[in-house]
Order: sequence, then C-alpha cells, then structure tokens
Amino acid sequence: TLFRSLTKIKKRKVMKEYLKKVSNECIHCNACTKKCLFLTKYKIDLADFAKNPNLAKSCFMCDSCLRACPIDLDGAKVAISHREDLKGYSLVKFMKSPYKFRNNSNKKTKDILMFGCAFPGHYPKTTKYLIDLFYGEMDFSIDCCGKPLEDSGLIFDFEKNLDRLKKIYKEKGVQRIVTMCPNCFYFFKEHMDKLNIEVISIYQKLKEENLLNVIQDEAEIFMPCPDKKTKELLNQIKPFVPNGKVKFRKVMCCGMGGGAKSKEMDLAKEMIDCVKSEINENIYTYCASCSASFKKSNIKNVKHILSEILGVNEEVDLNYFKNSLKLKYYKKNRK
Repeated sequence: TLFRSLTKIKKRKVMKEYLKKVSNECIHCNACTKKCLFLTKYKIDLADFAKNPNLAKSCFMCDSCLRACPIDLDGAKVAISHREDLKGYSLVKFMKSPYKFRNNSNKKTKDILMFGCAFPGHYPKTTKYLIDLFYGEMDFSIDCCGKPLEDSGLIFDFEKNLDRLKKIYKEKGVQRIVTMCPNCFYFFKEHMDKLNIEVISIYQKLKEENLLNVIQDEAEIFMPCPDKKTKELLNQIKPFVPNGKVKFRKVMCCGMGGGAKSKEMDLAKEMIDCVKSEINENIYTYCASCSASFKKSNIKNVKHILSEILGVNEEVDLNYFKNSLKLKYYKKNRK
C-alpha cells in the first residue's frame, strides 16, 4: 500500500541519518575497536563502519562497542542500517515473519508466558513443564518477538510482526508478559510500553510464586549480550544461584553471530576458544541461544539456569526444528 511504502521510505531516511550521525560525531578514541574483535580485525572504528556497507554482515550485534563508546554510538544500529539495503536474510524473513512454529490462542489471560522462539526449540521438556505448571493460571505464547527481523535489517517485517503480537496480546487482555529469553525481555521492555503491558522475567514470576529453588553448585555463569549493560536479569537470578560466579568477562559473545555470516566464523571460533580456556567444571547460561552455541562447539556440562531451578535438569537439545514443530501443536486447542 501507499502508506506502507511511505513508512518504509521514512524509516530508510532515519537509518541513513544515523549513519551520518555516527560518521560525524565519532571522536575516534578507538574504545570500540579495543572491545570488538570484528572492528579489530578490519582495523576500523564505528565511523569507518558507518561508511562501509560491505561489512554489514560482519557485526555480531553484541553491543560491546555501545558499552565502550563514551558518546553512546551503536554499532548494531549501524549494521541494521546497512543491512536494510542488502539481500541474504530471506530465510530469516521466511521463518520469522510470522514465526512458522508459533503457538498462540484466543484464551483470555492477564499474565502470559512468552517463550520466544529459541527456548522451546532447545529446551522442549522445560517448556512443557512450565506450561503445565502454570496451566489454568495463565496462558502461553510460543512466538518470535521480532528481534531477529530487526537485526537482519528487515525493519518493515519487524514492525509488522510487532503489530501482530500487540494485537494478539491486546485481544487476550494481557497485562504482563513473562519472558524466558533475555532478548525477548529487553526487546519487549522497549517496545510494549505504549500498550501499558508490563514485561517481567520468568525469574521474577518464580519468586512471586515462592518457587525459589536454589542451585547449590559453584556455577560458572556466562552472561548473554543483552544483559551485559544493566545486569538486570543477572541480579534477579542471583538469589537462585547463591554460589554462582560470573566468568568469561573477556568473551565478546557466545559466537552465535547476530546475523554475522560465515566469513567471520574465525572470530566466532576465537570467542568459543576463549570460553573453553576458562571453564573449570561447568558453564551455566540463562540464554538458550548461548547454550546451543556452546553445545554445537562441543563444550561439555552446559546447563541452563532456568531448567536447573525447576528441577527438570534438561540438556540443551540441538533438534531445534523437530522440537519446535511438536510444540507448535502443544495444547493448541486450549480453552
């Protein structure tokens, strides 16, 4: 439609203006370069990145540069702005706009368990456990929040997907979204405010329900990228893991990529090798994507804090598509 075309043109203009902003305002202190393997590899800073669309698919979207930048310039936003003009994310668009394995219902609910798309595919037993634990008290949603679409530069698809979710949750009467995924948690906190829908984590919900099952292990905790700036989720998790210690602080991210393509897999391997060099006995995560990345790299004793808290003690499962397909129909006709 004409409205959608005009909206797309407006969004593209905003993106181009951000690239100019980064180019003009960067103070060339190289703080970003020192914290980012990708920028270091190409010997550039964010101003250089803003002028190099050919490197759009090299960014890991981990926000290391943003956390280091003294004037809050955002390399992930630069990458998204470049990616909007590129092809190569058709699979993301096909799978996530809308999410092919989504499982929603018309059932009214004030609180909703939002599982995202990564957690159910890698932790199907824990997903079913939580659905059954709260069944009757609140409904659930297995769907993609839309962040993968945004990260791929598919801005129009991302906004269309977000509008779809907002409509679903509004019709259901949702007042609170309970998230499993760090990406969903922060993404929804940013985008759901206008609907007056509160966003909390599953750890907050478990604490409310007095389901504070403590992990006694001396857990070596890997912090996922979305939580590294505020540590909001980490602080919520600490009471569940009193002997936990945050390690792997020098590791940029889990290596999953955030849309980074195969030519940067040498950097992903470097991150994984750094993780392996620091592990003593175990690695605890609270991100399903991180768990899957570690398992694919043959890291042993990968544990998800949520599954351990609940006593399910599920190992990360790499049969993502098979698990997601089964959960697409789990309690599908709920009333």
